Amino acid sequence: MVSIPEYYEGKNVLLTGATGFMGKVLLEKLLRSCPKVKAVYVLVRPKAGQTPEARIEEITSCKVCITLSQHGYWSF
Repeated sequence: MVSIPEYYEGKNVLLTGATGFMGKVLLEKLLRSCPKVKAVYVLVRPKAGQTPEARIEEITSCKVCITLSQHGYWSF
């Protein structure tokens, strides 16, 4: 049986719902646990008067993402 990091090695991943609680958790886990994933694409739509850019800023400014960035798992 293949491990999760082995499965995602060299693959592209499309993630929807990344601005929600579970999406942030999944994004963090994927970036931290699967260092050889080729790319993670995040689909973000406007919602409740917020632009997609504002919602992305919300994700990238959370403590989890700052920690990932400091350890080299996250670049944007």
